Amino acid sequence: MSMPWRYSVRGKLLTLILIPIMLTFASLIGLTTYWTANYSDKQLYMKVASDLAVARSTLQLMQDRQLENLEQLSQTLQLHPYFIDNNVHALESLINDIKARQGFDFLNLTDINVLSEQVFLPNTESLMAGKAASGLSVIEATELNKIAPELTDRVTIDVIETPRAHPSDKTQETRGLFVRSLVPIRNSTGEVSFVLDGGVLLNHNLAFVDRIRDLVYGQDALPDQGIGTVTLFLDDVRITTNVPAEHISHQSDDFIRAIGTRISAEVHDAVLINERIWLDRAFVVTDWFISAYEPIYDLNNQLVGVLYAGFSESPFINMYRRNLGELGITLSLIMLLSGYFVWRSAYRLLSPIKKMHQSVMAVRRGETDTRIGPLTAENEFADLAQQFDTMLDELDARQKVIKQAAEKLEQKVELRTQSLKQKTLELEKHIELLNATRAELFTKEKLAVLGELTAGIAHEINNPAAVILGHIDLLQAELGENSAVQGEIDTVIEQVYRIRAIINNLLQYSRPGHVIDQLQPIDINSVVQDTLALVRYALDKKGIKVERDFGDVLTAEGNRQQVQQVLVNLILNAANAMSSQGTIWITTRPWQTEVKGEGVQIQVRDQGIGMSDEVRQRIFEPFYTTRENGNGLGLSISRSLAQRYGGDIKVTSKLGKGSTFTIYLRHKALLNREDEETMRQLLSGLGVA
Repeated sequence: MSMPWRYSVRGKLLTLILIPIMLTFASLIGLTTYWTANYSDKQLYMKVASDLAVARSTLQLMQDRQLENLEQLSQTLQLHPYFIDNNVHALESLINDIKARQGFDFLNLTDINVLSEQVFLPNTESLMAGKAASGLSVIEATELNKIAPELTDRVTIDVIETPRAHPSDKTQETRGLFVRSLVPIRNSTGEVSFVLDGGVLLNHNLAFVDRIRDLVYGQDALPDQGIGTVTLFLDDVRITTNVPAEHISHQSDDFIRAIGTRISAEVHDAVLINERIWLDRAFVVTDWFISAYEPIYDLNNQLVGVLYAGFSESPFINMYRRNLGELGITLSLIMLLSGYFVWRSAYRLLSPIKKMHQSVMAVRRGETDTRIGPLTAENEFADLAQQFDTMLDELDARQKVIKQAAEKLEQKVELRTQSLKQKTLELEKHIELLNATRAELFTKEKLAVLGELTAGIAHEINNPAAVILGHIDLLQAELGENSAVQGEIDTVIEQVYRIRAIINNLLQYSRPGHVIDQLQPIDINSVVQDTLALVRYALDKKGIKVERDFGDVLTAEGNRQQVQQVLVNLILNAANAMSSQGTIWITTRPWQTEVKGEGVQIQVRDQGIGMSDEVRQRIFEPFYTTRENGNGLGLSISRSLAQRYGGDIKVTSKLGKGSTFTIYLRHKALLNREDEETMRQLLSGLGVA
């Protein structure tokens, strides 16, 4: 049987070589992961932060240029003859021409007093002081109808339900977000009388976000399949964006923009609620993006929306996984090549050890003649193999000597073992005899106590009972048969006879002694039949039936009266165990004794209440009873009578299932003379021998 390679020297040597390589592999993977998470991610977040800065600068530059254009225009208007003549309405065509050429969505020359009523404008005091203002401004639909009613339809955006966004009932955005500039114009007296108000609408302003995207995410700025996006939010709704509404692998000119979608819930809480800049990955409409968000404010420094710049995360993750895969494949190839060369080198180097191992295994299997033999290699292994063969020769010689000694020792051990087994069997028999003798001695002590007790009772109670009966007879004769106390007299007589019955039951325990030597063959079936005739009245009175099953049995040697006494006791006990009508089964069968003798077994089975294990273990003890009017001697007497001639009584019972008593009697009685003498002494003490 060859040893598994992982337990061999070659396997362990290969393991020692590969473990450092595997540790290096794990370290490189860990360092790569760490570098990607801590360096690459930081680089990505730094890039998206710079992208957001470019978008912010572009928005600010748009505001500055718009303000610069309006300031130049205001200086021109102040010198215009129509303005000097206070003919402002004549300037409308000029202003409309400038609006078209400069790309304004609205451009109005408005009286300062009328303009001050618009609540969405900054403090008019700064305008009155001649200070221009430029920034973002949110204009409601009602105000927009006054300023530029033609823009009402352009600002309207349908709000689209967006994954990961906060739930909202808003379905349409009717406000407009403008880059707005306000430049005061002074009259000939130097007072500010008009304000040049111009703005560019950012709702649906695709040129604005595409210009920033092209500037930030130009060619080769992102990996293949990467998508760079810029978005402007009014509150949490995208009013202009180049974020695709559906997941696409690359950005093109004909994709569907996600205008009307809403910002994700986590970004909403961070930017719009807590007014913090967000630099992290975020879910944008349909995919994860490396994102930068910052809040934007209007002319009144009120939070009005969010400016966003970001690029898709998946190309970088794919690139990260590809790098890890390439690194893993490279290291795996290195490990395989290293393992192969180590395995081949170890095979050539350790082949002598393999031959020695094969020889050792052969000797272990019992092939003691196996030897390594000479080796072609001239090194320490060859010397070791020669010494090993010599050791095997010496071991073989010693093994033969040990085998001979072991055979002799085995013979001696076998003889001693047989002797020990014989003594053990004898000891077990002595222990069994000792336990039986101990139990028998305990019973004899009880019998002795019972004999003395019975003798005292017979002497002390029978005589007073006879005197009581005599005086009761005289009293009854004096009073006559129809006396008023005749019932009480009958009760007294009945109780006296009950006392004498109790005494007779006690004496009955030893009464069979006068026939103790009268052993004779007994027809068991006949004895059972006669016994049933004796107890028939008691059984019929309770409505109990008896089912008999007599077998073809031998005679049993003993005393007929004593056997009949045992049967009466067991049958009446079975009847008392049943509270109502029932059946008692009595069967007789042959019995093969333990010492290959022959005998008879009589079985009495009832349908009574049964017994617990605790009660069953004590029922043969003298004076132990579970009945209120019992004396606890019946079963003890019955078992003593059966054991007197070498038999026994055994019981099996289960609560609620009834009990079964089995009497064992021998064909040839084995009378114990010592027991007989003890019984004679007991009967002599009772005065009934």
